[in-house]
Amino acid sequence: MKRLTCLFLALLTAMPLMACGETTATETDTTAQTETEVEGAAETQTETEKETMPPLSVPEDLDYDGYEAHIYSFQHSGYHWEHVAEELTGEVLNDAIYNRNLSTSELLNVKITAVINKWDNDNFRYMVRTSAMSGDDAYDIYTGNTYNSTFLSANGYYYDVTKMPYIDPINSPWWNKSAYEELSVGDKAFLLMGDICASNYSLEAVFFNKDLLIDNDLEDPYTMVDEDRWLLDNMISMTKDFYQDLDGDGVRDEDGDMYGIYGASHSVCNMAYYYLKIVEKTEDNYIKVNFGSERNEEILTKLKDWFTASDGFLYQSDGWTDMAPFAEYENCLFIMQSLQRCVALRDYDINYGIVPIPKYDELQEDFTAVGTGLVVSFPVSATNIERSAAIADTLGYYGRLYVLPAYVDNTLMYKGTRDENAARMIEIILDSVFYDFGKEYSSFDGWSCAMLDFQRSNQGFASFYEARNQKADKELYDVADKILALEQ
Repeated sequence: MKRLTCLFLALLTAMPLMACGETTATETDTTAQTETEVEGAAETQTETEKETMPPLSVPEDLDYDGYEAHIYSFQHSGYHWEHVAEELTGEVLNDAIYNRNLSTSELLNVKITAVINKWDNDNFRYMVRTSAMSGDDAYDIYTGNTYNSTFLSANGYYYDVTKMPYIDPINSPWWNKSAYEELSVGDKAFLLMGDICASNYSLEAVFFNKDLLIDNDLEDPYTMVDEDRWLLDNMISMTKDFYQDLDGDGVRDEDGDMYGIYGASHSVCNMAYYYLKIVEKTEDNYIKVNFGSERNEEILTKLKDWFTASDGFLYQSDGWTDMAPFAEYENCLFIMQSLQRCVALRDYDINYGIVPIPKYDELQEDFTAVGTGLVVSFPVSATNIERSAAIADTLGYYGRLYVLPAYVDNTLMYKGTRDENAARMIEIILDSVFYDFGKEYSSFDGWSCAMLDFQRSNQGFASFYEARNQKADKELYDVADKILALEQ
């Protein structure tokens, strides 16, 4: 990913530094020119990426005689578009997806068709189960959320990817190595994540208001990242007491006061999973659940106190964090949001920057980014798994070549971030994706929702842990044993 830096910096010189909705005739010409430059830069990056990536392992002489390959996925506002681009439109991301599909089709002589169903967990599970039990061969590839995919994989409805040709998640950069290793047990693996799904780029980051930081003589987060001082304790110290009752009414209002940071419970609880480790893997790739460790207790307690008991944290006890306090009211220093929200920020005139979620402490060597997006799997009933593997690996390869640079350069840079430091930060975030078996295989009653439940409770960590650890731990050991017992 470091090879994206030069392209980022080149693009930034061409970006218009104007608010949307204030475009003059001259500015319109500049905007059109910049769109062309962004598209050209993405094409240049594609050639650079191709030179540095390992070659596609799929043989060039494969010919599937016009076979129509079906990808089954489901509709969601965040990523319903990632498999479908019916024609070239001039929009950089759409055209990148179109070219990915076209290149795959031409190389393998196949037609790529995506079946996008409604967003319904029960419906997705029912379709996969009935398809497997009936021996149906209607779909070649599934893409779905982790909640469904982990459940279905543990129940034997997916094909073991370790037995599939062509796919090499360890050495092929278009597959996420952490997802492959962490979501496996023993010598069995049923789930993949990677560049076949562009939603995997929609990672969380910390957005900050540059002007508010300067006005209040607070340190630049970019400098703190570069000097390896962007740590959780430092972010807490900058925000926990930062509160101003601007309208003087004595009431903590969302739009009338000034805060260090804003966040809603369902969103900010995910921050815990950047630091705590639910499951450690043993030498034989089995699991050891250690949610109750002293370090995890320290992490969860520190975050709960910050979220719920500090004046500077505008904490919403229910729901998801929206951008209004940060972008519309401009009354908070920081907000944690998905990089995808850069698109929404182009409608505002806020002067903002982006940095990774801070490291927990000096002992943490690298930044981390909790994986997101759709999971790739294959029907256990597939009659030609070699063909499914070839199609998936080729889509991932061309996704890396075409979709990644288009997503970053167009969606994040031209339509969002406006400075070269943010480009470097996005590079760090995209290089830091990891997964945890304990988070992804837990149910809503297990450890995956523990931080949300803990921050809402009146319990200390010890009593909270005692109340649920036997059930939550057993759930993970049971699912690991189920996966080990699967035979194909």
